[in-house]
Amino acid sequence: MDGGDVPLDKFAQIVNSCDLIVGVHGAGLSHMVFLPQNAVVIQIIPWGRLEGFCWCDYAFTVPKAKLKYLEYQISLEESTLLSKYPRDHPYIQDPFAVHVKGWFVLKDVYMDQDVTLDLERFRGTLVEAYEHVNNYQ
Repeated sequence: MDGGDVPLDKFAQIVNSCDLIVGVHGAGLSHMVFLPQNAVVIQIIPWGRLEGFCWCDYAFTVPKAKLKYLEYQISLEESTLLSKYPRDHPYIQDPFAVHVKGWFVLKDVYMDQDVTLDLERFRGTLVEAYEHVNNYQ
């Protein structure tokens, strides 16, 4: 949900009625500011050794808001990168070599990828979120 034409107060009310927000790293996760205490934020981290970068944007702020932070690091098979580049391509073999080329290259290669979750892999993260929410109801 991106809010679209929904007035901000109504949008905040809708998000505040949720126990969980799930999103691929990006601005949409900032909607967590409207979540109630003890809700869960699951950040899906795109492939490309982005975990530290992504963690800095959201993970350290979540506890201050009395929310639970979980992250799910996708596998290469869950990324559209394999449909763009062969497995032996430098973008696949050495993500840090892309990082040192600067933000615009990193964004073009890794931040614009699409994700198709492997629900069996993701299940454990969802179970952990469910257990957390269930403990606070």
